[in-house]
Amino acid sequence: MESKKQVELDRKLRELVHGGQVPVDVGATVFYFMTRKGKLRRLELTEAQAKQLEDGTLGVVERPEPAQIEHSLVPAAVAEQMYAISKKSVRFLNRKESPIGFMSDDQVKEQQAAEARGDEPVDEGDDESTEGEEAAQAEPAAEGNTSPEGSSGPTQS
Repeated sequence: MESKKQVELDRKLRELVHGGQVPVDVGATVFYFMTRKGKLRRLELTEAQAKQLEDGTLGVVERPEPAQIEHSLVPAAVAEQMYAISKKSVRFLNRKESPIGFMSDDQVKEQQAAEARGDEPVDEGDDESTEGEEAAQAEPAAEGNTSPEGSSGPTQS
């Protein structure tokens, strides 16, 4: 019964992502975000897409595929719909009242150092199954994170 619910939830989330997914325009701006398992991931974006993430017009969300969880860029409206279904599915969204997934540059550096040392990430807890996410983390296809006002945003590489 629980497995059936999870399959249906994943199907709904996948449909939302596929319906509104924005192609990643590869560029020189590196945008970091944190996965559900506490690992840093990054997206290499154009300045325009990084600005849209900072402005809150785009968000980074999980795209649950049958074998793993990938990450995608979607318009803020799609991210909000996903958040209503599953809070953990939205990894970054700059909402005015309550932003999701912000980290300062210092926090990003701290996390990178911890991962380099092999420290275990802090698990955020799940509101649904995370089956297959380990496979997604092995692929650096979608990684990234940014900072709140008052600290720096995406970094240039």
